Amino acid sequence: MKAFRIVTILVGLISIFLGATGVLFGAVEHSGGAEVAAALDNQYRYLAAVYVAVGLMILWSSGDVKGRVAALRFAMLGWFLGGLARIVSWLTVGEPASWQVSGMAIELIVPVVLVLWQERVIRA
Repeated sequence: MKAFRIVTILVGLISIFLGATGVLFGAVEHSGGAEVAAALDNQYRYLAAVYVAVGLMILWSSGDVKGRVAALRFAMLGWFLGGLARIVSWLTVGEPASWQVSGMAIELIVPVVLVLWQERVIRA
């Protein structure tokens, strides 16, 4: 259970860090220096704050692995849906940056692995 808790904490901290940088720096960090529409930046920062909230939910769930099962699963659902949304973007707008493809892979794989691992931990 200790390894699971450590990995869960790391995943939560990564979510919080990435979300916080999105809130602080906005969409312009991905524009290549071009101006970003206010509506796009507004939506980007909002979704970055949601990523912070998901990270906090993951951290909170790590405090009681067996008692807060639903919290982690709901957070992982959010991550997984985010990965699916990236696929929709790729199919409709075009190939994203390589780091975003890596993010998509992480968002589609890590949630499944953590939920299956969590199931093993709570059954032990």
